[in-house]
Amino acid sequence: MDSINQTCSTICFLIFFALTGKTLSVSDYAEILPATGFDFPVGTPNAEGYYKARGFWPNGHVGEDWNGKGGGNTDLGDPVYAIGEGIVVQSRDVRRGWGNVIIIRHVFIDKNGDAKVLDSLYAHLDSRNVVLNQIVKRGQKIATIGNNRGMYLAHLHFETRKNLAIGMHRSSFSKTYSNYYSPTSFIRSHKQCPTTKKSFKVPINTFAPYPGSYPKGKKEPTPTIIAKARPSNKVNPIKAILNKPLQKKSTHTVTAKKENTSKLDPKLKSIISKNNIQKPPSTLDPPKKQLGLLARLRARYPNTKSGNRRIQRNRFSPRRQR
Repeated sequence: MDSINQTCSTICFLIFFALTGKTLSVSDYAEILPATGFDFPVGTPNAEGYYKARGFWPNGHVGEDWNGKGGGNTDLGDPVYAIGEGIVVQSRDVRRGWGNVIIIRHVFIDKNGDAKVLDSLYAHLDSRNVVLNQIVKRGQKIATIGNNRGMYLAHLHFETRKNLAIGMHRSSFSKTYSNYYSPTSFIRSHKQCPTTKKSFKVPINTFAPYPGSYPKGKKEPTPTIIAKARPSNKVNPIKAILNKPLQKKSTHTVTAKKENTSKLDPKLKSIISKNNIQKPPSTLDPPKKQLGLLARLRARYPNTKSGNRRIQRNRFSPRRQR
């Protein structure tokens, strides 16, 4: 069992180091006993009186939504239980789409004798009955079912995670079996786990900061400030055009350049000066009236005789009406 203990600690340390790139101090570890097995978080141990309204599927809904069989808000305030022995690594009101959230970290020994670590998440809670770093037992009441301030109908959102760094940053991790267990499948296959009286050292404080309200007496970590890019000295031609102030149109007419006629013959000068004079368009001229179809046909095919001779028509000309 000493080798198992050492292996578990090494694996946990490597996982955390690989995900965060940080080293852990003594205060970032906690010693806990392995879980004897796992039960459902509502209607413990077998979810009696509850049904799974929404299941787990990779790359989609990576948890399960549990509702009371009465439907609606009939399960509002119902108790929520810890699925197994562990330590509380988060208990806070995250607000947003989460509401009150509790995360418990468990150590368990699988059928092959290997020690593994698991996080169980309980969200949309109405109230929380445990605090950060509290040791909990299997089947202990930790919270009550809520609806996140009326955002949803009352239900419990429940997840089982392999990756200890996810916390509230689900979008930063792939939603696959590499990071998650299917909750119902996991619980059914781990109803009873091998036990030992020796404790295991597991890492805690593995979550990146996330906005929300923090517990009393717990200082909120300073958010990371992203440096702004320095302004470039290059001028964007499009922005320069858009930002250029509009110029008022001049009321003066633009005069054409006069031709240099000083060396020309006087007769040519008079001809050029007469030709260069442009008569401005008259605004008093009446607009040309557009002829109708009948008038155009009459203009094209006049119905008159010149003496005794008729107007010559070809076979494509329209016949005259008598």
